[in-house]
Formats: sequence, C-alpha cells, structure tokens
Amino acid sequence: ALACQNFMMSLVAEGFDSCPMEGFDEKRIKKILNLNWRCHVVMIFGIGKADNKGVYGERFRVSEDLVIKEV
Repeated sequence: ALACQNFMMSLVAEGFDSCPMEGFDEKRIKKILNLNWRCHVVMIFGIGKADNKGVYGERFRVSEDLVIKEV
C-alpha cells in the first residue's frame, strides 16, 4: 500500500493524476500481461490528466447515527 501511495504521489509531482480502482478481474489482467501464477495483481490505477470540469455526481452521506454506535 505504501509503494502504491508513493507511486501516486510521484505522479502528482510529475503533473499527472491517478485513481486506484477496485473490483478488477485479476485472472484477466494476468492473462493480458502474461504473468505467471506466482505473480499477484494487488492494485490497478487509472492515470492521466484530470479534467477540472469532469463528471461528478452529488455526494451522498449516510447519517452518522446509522454508522456510529456508542458503547
């Protein structure tokens, strides 16, 4: 995780933006990259230049009462 964080910070220093992705198909990625069974794909990134006028939806936040329980 720290190596990925450093990689993302290095991209920003070079003028690029990145976004870690989840829910990827590790088997397909390993096949595309011709990786053997000993290799594991732990994270993938979208990398490029961000569009400041990008498509953003409204944020949805769940009420704190639903996620915080005092004991």
